[in-house]
Amino acid sequence: MNTLSPGRSGSENPGTGRPKASGLQRWIERYLDHLVLAAGRSANTLLSYRRDLVRYESFCVQRGIADPDDVTPQTIGEFVASLTQVGLAAASVARSLSAVKNFHRYLLRQDVCKQNPARPVAGPRLPRKLPDVLSVRQMQQLLAAPPDADPDSVRDRAILAILYGCGLRVSEAGGLVLDDVDFDHRFVRVRGKGNRERLVPFGALVSKALRVYLDGPRRKQDRNGQADSVFLSRRKQGLSRMGLWLIVRKAALRVGLAGRVSPHTFRHSFATHLIEGGADLRAVQMMLGHQSVSTTQIYTHLDRAHLRRVHRQFHPLEAGWSRPH
Repeated sequence: MNTLSPGRSGSENPGTGRPKASGLQRWIERYLDHLVLAAGRSANTLLSYRRDLVRYESFCVQRGIADPDDVTPQTIGEFVASLTQVGLAAASVARSLSAVKNFHRYLLRQDVCKQNPARPVAGPRLPRKLPDVLSVRQMQQLLAAPPDADPDSVRDRAILAILYGCGLRVSEAGGLVLDDVDFDHRFVRVRGKGNRERLVPFGALVSKALRVYLDGPRRKQDRNGQADSVFLSRRKQGLSRMGLWLIVRKAALRVGLAGRVSPHTFRHSFATHLIEGGADLRAVQMMLGHQSVSTTQIYTHLDRAHLRRVHRQFHPLEAGWSRPH
């Protein structure tokens, strides 16, 4: 009987001579299908999960473990140790363990296993790396970097403005369609990770840059109104991630910030500048589209760094002021 149940299988498929898929392998394929159909994960995420889980399944099979029920916490701990031994960076090991944990969590929900063997396994400690953030002055220079009045420059100024003004991921900016922009209430509807929608407000700078682009170069480019994407390439198609990245890179080169700026730098700077200005952490979380406020809390570390700089600069005992005689 051909089934995807996790029962044990023989070593070969009858009549083919090829190795029979292990129960782990078949459930991994089911899980990857689930990520696409139910969870709406991106192609890049799917490739990453597949790579990590294929490596995990191979490790298990080499140790005679072919079925999910046979996996123990010790198995997964040894798998994590093997990744470290072959020289994988701590971040890559943590990512692989996360994929394995999510896979076994899925098996538990499907009643394939009675327990989750990955739950007690701890990953490597990762250094807390703060994201690169630009100053307000540097952001102003970037926003003004496209120099001319030609159609591409007008479009690029609008892109840079919305990346910083709304804190969008590059994929979110590229995925915007015309109906997502509400000029009356100054909100943009954004589709984030997992296809979750959120509303992000925008201010006068973004509003002006978008209107100049939409009412000018874009309207002339799409006279028949056939394109839905807000930002179009010269072929009248939505800009790709690479196309948006190149626009950011060109602006950074123009103002002498090459090597320091990526599209995500705009997002980090957006959040940091809001918190430095006194914005509520929950509000910033909603605008960024983070599921957990703990993800947003990294920007409070940046805020504390800012406070320390202010303290050193202005406190009499730190700034080297002379004492009164």
